[in-house]
Amino acid sequence: MQIEQDNNIVFNDNKKTSDGKTTKIIIALIVITIVAVIGILYAILVMLGKGLTVVVDGKKVNVSEDTFIFQDNGDIYVSIIDIAPLVGYEPHNGEYKIDIEDPNKLYVQSANGTETTSFFLNSDIISKVAPDSNDDYENITIDKAIFREDSNNKLYITSKGFIIAFNSLFEYNKQTNMITIQTLPSLIKKYSEEIKTIGSKQGYSRLSENFNAQKALVYGLIVASRDSDGKFGVINTQGTEILSPRYNNIEFIESSKEFIVTNSSNKVGIAFITGNPKITVSWDEIKVLDSSKGLYLVKSNNKYGVINSSESPVIHTEYDQIGVDTSQFPADNIQNQYILENEIIPAKINGKWILLDTKGQKIIEDEYDDIGFINKNLKDSTINNAVAIKDTGTVIVRKGDIYGGVDVRGNELIQIRYESIYSRTIDGKTTYYIFYNGLEYNAVEFIDLMKERLGYNKVEEPEEPTDERPGGITDEEGQAVNNVVDRVDRADANTANTSNMAQNTNQVSN
Repeated sequence: MQIEQDNNIVFNDNKKTSDGKTTKIIIALIVITIVAVIGILYAILVMLGKGLTVVVDGKKVNVSEDTFIFQDNGDIYVSIIDIAPLVGYEPHNGEYKIDIEDPNKLYVQSANGTETTSFFLNSDIISKVAPDSNDDYENITIDKAIFREDSNNKLYITSKGFIIAFNSLFEYNKQTNMITIQTLPSLIKKYSEEIKTIGSKQGYSRLSENFNAQKALVYGLIVASRDSDGKFGVINTQGTEILSPRYNNIEFIESSKEFIVTNSSNKVGIAFITGNPKITVSWDEIKVLDSSKGLYLVKSNNKYGVINSSESPVIHTEYDQIGVDTSQFPADNIQNQYILENEIIPAKINGKWILLDTKGQKIIEDEYDDIGFINKNLKDSTINNAVAIKDTGTVIVRKGDIYGGVDVRGNELIQIRYESIYSRTIDGKTTYYIFYNGLEYNAVEFIDLMKERLGYNKVEEPEEPTDERPGGITDEEGQAVNNVVDRVDRADANTANTSNMAQNTNQVSN
């Protein structure tokens, strides 16, 4: 009996010892798990920007924590205003050439003055322009729209969009948590030193000095020339030939990813980025009119026309001029001098202007003496020249000494009978006006009401205002004058009545 009791005591002691060891193991596992979780959380914080290394052209740079935003889907967004100075650009709030601060718009200018790039909130299109290009904007579609981060009110662009906007390479290494950026000047320096080696097969000795051609480096392509004959060609950064060295000049079109090539007879054409021919080298001049629509402006024998990407004529090459001189209309900030309001192509032939759409069809049969209003006589310095009433689809036209406005449907949204149509810019805001019988009328309000009358926007008729309501306007007889169109019509009628009265008075006196 005593032996059994002793055995039970030993057994219980062993059980207690075993239970104690198990508890210690569980506690140890919990501690290890907590440490692991803390480590993972810390790593996540690091990946979100804590401890991020940024290298620009081989040099480490300091950035604020909100310069980059890492998203769960792998996208990286870059603060435009923060990154610009680090890659050789000067940022400005607002719209290029418009002297007003606008939080929804931003533009950057390269330090060497070669290019200005504009950004617009919620838009996936950025605009590029060179200072010597006569305002020939190049509109380029990026992968995702510009967005604003609410926490800091800054505008952001994706890393893919950054590459296009800033002519720079961008690479993120997740393992080392490092962003590496290489700017265009750095790429030019690198491949200027390596071109004789990379392009030895073709005998290349130097890179093209044309800025547009140099931008091809960002896309892994090199436009280079030979010392032996000065001919240009294109290779990729591994030395593979894209275009053979037989051209007098080559330019890169970034918006369409194509090359404009010039042969020994100074004729130009278009080649794909792959090197395959697209438009024959037979034109005197060629420009991209609209890359999204595949339209090209061409010149032959001092006449202009428009062709599509299949080289079929859209507008026959018979016009003396296509498009307007945007330098005459700086306040309009026109980004495509050839297609006004995205739809209307002005073309001049035999001293008269006509309006065509992007399919080459006449918008209206009428001919005009001029496109746009030029302030030659009005002494008011606040009056701006104007050619298109922005965001209304309306182009200003002139017949003799009177002006009107026509849209792509061929409707005279502003009848051709007014003394002038212009804009004023006050505190950075541009407003368009119609001037008639000594009075100014808001042109946009006028156009909106005309569109409503023509059924452009099917909306319920607003309740008619009366003279008892704030803002109600009445004429001398107490009749309500409800809108700008009615006021112009009433003024016109009053002028006619006054003229008739004057004629009757003359008849009586006679």
